[in-house]
Amino acid sequence: MANSVASVGLAIDVQQLSQLKKQSHAQPEQAAAEAARQFEALFIQQMMKSMREAGGESELFNSSAMRNYTDMFDQQLATEVAGKGIGLAEQLLQQLQQQQGKKP
Repeated sequence: MANSVASVGLAIDVQQLSQLKKQSHAQPEQAAAEAARQFEALFIQQMMKSMREAGGESELFNSSAMRNYTDMFDQQLATEVAGKGIGLAEQLLQQLQQQQGKKP
């Protein structure tokens, strides 16, 4: 699991945005791919949050600590799933390339 986290990155990494900005100037294609992957992770996280809310709250696990832990777990899990991909990032990247006049 340590290799998996190292290759995907942590969900809460405050230095990722500044690194992505720097990369966008030097390597715009790789930066666009990373931004698409991060968007996919955000989409998955919101989807998981909606699924949890639809299921209702459990009386057994109803505490602020448990909600915080669940939110952090969902965020990390979404980052892991987006690292493997569900296809959304590829579609976003393809659309960005088409808008820039490049063929995928």
